[in-house]
Amino acid sequence: MKHLRCRLTWLYTITASVILTLALTVLFLFQMRQTRQAQLDDFYQLWNSLCFRLQSDTVISHSYLSRTEARNQLLIHIEENGIPFFFSGSWTPPTDRKILIDTAKKLAEKQGVFTNVSPISSSSATSSLMHITGQSKDQYYARILVLAKKNGPQSLCVIYYRPSILKSLKKIIWGLGVVDLTGILCLAFVSWHFVGWSLIPVEENQRKQAEFIAAASHELRSPLAVLRSGISVILSAPQEKEVLMASMDSEFARLSSLIDDLLLLAAADAKTWQLHLEEADMDTLLIETYESFLPLCRQKQISLHLQLPSSPLPVLSVDPQRIRQILTILTDNALSYTPAGKSIHICAFFTSKALTLQVKDEGCGIPDNLKPFIFDRFYRADPSRSDKSHFGLGLSIARELTILHHAALTLSDNPKGGSVFSLTLPL
Repeated sequence: MKHLRCRLTWLYTITASVILTLALTVLFLFQMRQTRQAQLDDFYQLWNSLCFRLQSDTVISHSYLSRTEARNQLLIHIEENGIPFFFSGSWTPPTDRKILIDTAKKLAEKQGVFTNVSPISSSSATSSLMHITGQSKDQYYARILVLAKKNGPQSLCVIYYRPSILKSLKKIIWGLGVVDLTGILCLAFVSWHFVGWSLIPVEENQRKQAEFIAAASHELRSPLAVLRSGISVILSAPQEKEVLMASMDSEFARLSSLIDDLLLLAAADAKTWQLHLEEADMDTLLIETYESFLPLCRQKQISLHLQLPSSPLPVLSVDPQRIRQILTILTDNALSYTPAGKSIHICAFFTSKALTLQVKDEGCGIPDNLKPFIFDRFYRADPSRSDKSHFGLGLSIARELTILHHAALTLSDNPKGGSVFSLTLPL
């Protein structure tokens, strides 16, 4: 179980961690896209502002250009009649300024925009968005505007430095990494405890299975030992044959009964136990159960009483043979634990929703701490009893049959002493 718990913990942790990492990766890629779009929006905003300033103002100061460049990491290059405006720039980009401007001009010329030639068909010519890669793999956006002036062409070249997305999102990357690592550790912790909690029923079933096999082996060993001993005696002393045959036949019957019970429980576990439902007269079932146990109760000097309501019991769609089997198990169990001189009551009553059948005994009763185990297989409330006719499987079979009928089988105390088993069947 420990090895299984470790393997399942690793499986759950790895699966959930992959999902978490993929989710964070998608979030990071979305953030990269948003950052890139923000850079592009900033460039267009600055470009439009500079174009408007160039077209509307007759004078552009050095201080304005320096401020704009330094604040936004731009390269602003203005020419008149092919002569550059006297402005050396306010910051140093990773790639030489002149190389970037020349590259932008060449790209614009491929689009038909020349900085030293006035536009012919209109008053201005504008290049489309250009992408420039510098000598250090640095990235830039660029556009060129050429205006037709009286004194000749006037051009504006704007180059926008795009810092690396990974560098821009460095803090976010570290944050997502910490979140991912913390999430994986939390998932491992939760998975370990969740798997442990999930395996509790498996461990319990494994324990019960081991106990069941041990108990079944013990119960099978006893009649087999008697049979083997009887055969040995018959072989060594044939004259004792008649006496031993009766004992061996009793053990054969006991062994056959145990095997039948085990097969019934195995069928219940395999979900192959089927009911044969039909309309059943519950009064008749109770009367037949009462009459079958009456001689045995008289033999043991136990009073058996049948208490039915004045009105007939409702007819139910059940398996009559299985309901009779449940009543037989409950009555036989009451008979085994009720001393001479006491009473057993078989009762029935119904409401608008359910029919309840009860078997009440006046035996020793069952302590509260043992009641949760009373329906377990091979369990005996009094393990010191020497009665070999019971294996501790009857109540287990009764419970399985009750579950098949979607009914309820409960145990309570009898105020007069003893126990009350109640079978509640839905109408």
